Amino acid sequence: MKPLDEKGLALESAESWLEGEINADVVTMNLLKPFFLVLKHRLKKLLGENFIDERNRMIKDDPVNYVRFLFQDANIEGMVIDEGFGKKEIEPPVKYKLLFRIEKIINDEMFKKPFDKAIEYFEETLREKIRIGYAGFKTIIAYRTGLKISCNESKAFEEFYSGERDWFGRKAKALRDFLVCKTLEIAKELKVPIQVHTGAGDRDIKLDLSRPSYLTDVVRKYEGKVILVHAGYPYHRETAWMSYIFPSVYLDISQFNPLAPLSTFNVMKEIFEVSPANKVLYGSDAFNIPEIAWLGVKLAKESFEELRSEFLKRDLLSEDDLEVFKERFFYKNAEELYGF
Repeated sequence: MKPLDEKGLALESAESWLEGEINADVVTMNLLKPFFLVLKHRLKKLLGENFIDERNRMIKDDPVNYVRFLFQDANIEGMVIDEGFGKKEIEPPVKYKLLFRIEKIINDEMFKKPFDKAIEYFEETLREKIRIGYAGFKTIIAYRTGLKISCNESKAFEEFYSGERDWFGRKAKALRDFLVCKTLEIAKELKVPIQVHTGAGDRDIKLDLSRPSYLTDVVRKYEGKVILVHAGYPYHRETAWMSYIFPSVYLDISQFNPLAPLSTFNVMKEIFEVSPANKVLYGSDAFNIPEIAWLGVKLAKESFEELRSEFLKRDLLSEDDLEVFKERFFYKNAEELYGF
């Protein structure tokens, strides 16, 4: 986290190309995204018209205290963090749980081992991560080979020795599928959750292969606690219905909240048409800058109050029922799943 000008703030909060990566005007695109305009508007209300100067002053004085200021304003009490491929720059000023991203170990070093040793190494690494305190796992296979997963060991063996490559390294779809299935087995055995990226993402996503419904056979076979993150947006209705049918399926509202600001209410409304109250979790998918986490909470709380009014106006739920929904959505479901 560092001081930024307005252009820098827009680019740090973007999931698309950065300036100079392609021959196109990415700056104007990111400055005029609805998300960034909303972020700018809300930061002005919090920090004043000269919000950039005030933000930079607070970060220079004490970056951790600035994050604390934002989190206290939004009443953020805890976080679930997928480490991704980065490293921790500051200690979050709230309680947090870490998830281990399995793709960190599906790399060239793993492919140097014989197949059986590679699988053994993969399994041992996952078990060790839980032993040392990780709360669960995460896979971004939607960014690699997509969600049409087939758990076939013989095909995994065959493709393990294939040299076909993509931007992320060895393609080895059957192997990657098989390792996700192994992770689901281990997660169920150890009684920890696994997050699966579904739906939209940044510029590397295979969007046509990221529909949540592709996972139907997998979640039917590997029961446990499978959290379809980002609710599969824009395919969120599929995810919501899967959470209605399968005891193993959960979802969160991260990414589209707050990156598609109006969708926070619109999609929450469609999710809560069918999803059980114990299946939906708040989320923001914050990255790079803490303001994303702050804005996500603000929008979700406002959207929930709109949702509450809609349920009451139509005489569908009681105030007591809605309090249960609210408590579970913002706190209790995460506490139970991630072990806070």
